[in-house]
Amino acid sequence: MPKRSRVRARARRPIETGRPERSEASRERPDRRPRYRGAPPVSGGRAIGEPSPALERAAVAERAYVVKDFGRLGKVIAAMLALLVASGLVVNALLR
Repeated sequence: MPKRSRVRARARRPIETGRPERSEASRERPDRRPRYRGAPPVSGGRAIGEPSPALERAAVAERAYVVKDFGRLGKVIAAMLALLVASGLVVNALLR
């Protein structure tokens, strides 16, 4: 069971000392922009200009890694399918 941090209880304020009443004029908010919701606009989301050589090298290394990774994944899938077919043939041969 985790330890509880001991915090002193807050003193209760009397009901009369609540928040002061606001006037009607101060309750109305000034015109504000609508809240941001959803994805940002598509325009302006991309970098402009030539990429740096370091960025290009990193991109090439990342693409090479992804290609190798997909190659490994393809080999594993092919091996699993071959084992599945072979096990099906072995089971059929044993059941006859």
